[in-house]
Amino acid sequence: MRILPFTLSFVQRVTLALGVLACAIATGATAQDRLNSLTGNGSVMLASASGEVLTSLNPERVMVPASLVKIPLTQVALTTLGEDFRFETHFYRNTDGDLLIRGLGDPLLVSEEIRLIADALAERGLQQVRRLVVDDSALEPNPDLPLEEDNSQPYAARNSALAVNFNTVNLAWTAGGELITGEAQTPLTPLARELGATLNPGTAERINLGADPRAGLQQAQQLFRLVLEESGVTVTDSAFTHEAVSDEWTLFYQHRSSHSLREILAGLLRYSNNFTANQLFLTLGAHRSGYPATVAAARAELQERLVELYGEGYGTDPQTLLMLEGSGLSREQRVKAAALLHVLEVFRPYAELLPETNGVLRKSGTLTGVYNFAGYIPGPGGLYPFVILTNQAANNRADIQRILQGLVGR
Repeated sequence: MRILPFTLSFVQRVTLALGVLACAIATGATAQDRLNSLTGNGSVMLASASGEVLTSLNPERVMVPASLVKIPLTQVALTTLGEDFRFETHFYRNTDGDLLIRGLGDPLLVSEEIRLIADALAERGLQQVRRLVVDDSALEPNPDLPLEEDNSQPYAARNSALAVNFNTVNLAWTAGGELITGEAQTPLTPLARELGATLNPGTAERINLGADPRAGLQQAQQLFRLVLEESGVTVTDSAFTHEAVSDEWTLFYQHRSSHSLREILAGLLRYSNNFTANQLFLTLGAHRSGYPATVAAARAELQERLVELYGEGYGTDPQTLLMLEGSGLSREQRVKAAALLHVLEVFRPYAELLPETNGVLRKSGTLTGVYNFAGYIPGPGGLYPFVILTNQAANNRADIQRILQGLVGR
């Protein structure tokens, strides 16, 4: 075989690929031949609407699932917490006129929700606050969760019991280079101004608040202060204050999120939000053992529920499905295509929560060198579950999916 150089131009590579495809067609290459070629050492499975396995390639090969773990996480959350579960954020007062915000892990504590809270506090007679105190003690400090250091992308945001806007800030600049908020509903906080001063003016950019929990808590405190003042509540001391609730505090207001768990999960699967996934993962720990939520308790609860849903080996066995967290960022997690196909069979009642792409309900799982799909292809008699696991340099999953769609359409 002649070894091709790596200096081929893009046009040359496309021409070569088309030539290979034409040759395959001319020689009568079967769908299975093309699957074998595209999948390499990966795995592919397709079942009918009735559960009959139609295609199976390396079904027992152990692979890195990446974000596909969000599918079983979603089902565990629904069956454990309930579709109508709503996160809460609690507010306490003391005799000095302070207001303490105790976060309980709400992943959708966004600016619009904070405005609802501020209005509710004002309606309950709150007019003036001395200090605004933030409390993130409902989550263990420094949880053992994957965090990409020196990554400013929003998907790499740090988890916290009290985080606003996914622990990110959205910055933008005018044509003249003036820093402004990247979203009309969110005032530009002092911390956001500081961050913006370190960046070159450009287009709107959402960045995470880094690995230091103090930054996220500062943003939460400052945003609450600005929104409270817009609702007519004066905050006289703007200094950053961080402490846990104690006996000196009296509960003043319990806010239930306007978003149901089902709504949160639909967004989680659509946008593959890693922050939201691990907020839910940690909430499973709180459900099991109370606060502060711990990674150890979350893993124990997740693994126990996975066994109840899917059978022995799910959640703990690297030869079936190993889940250590909810986002899929951990490369230590493992799955087999056969196991994931079984997950999809059980997940079928919630299939519509998966995002739709060109008529296919699917979740992607992507890391460097990991290109996976799992979901459902509509066909005669209903939905056909499919799994594509490729842990390789070439991203062939879209081509593999098209072959599977062709098999379903026969």
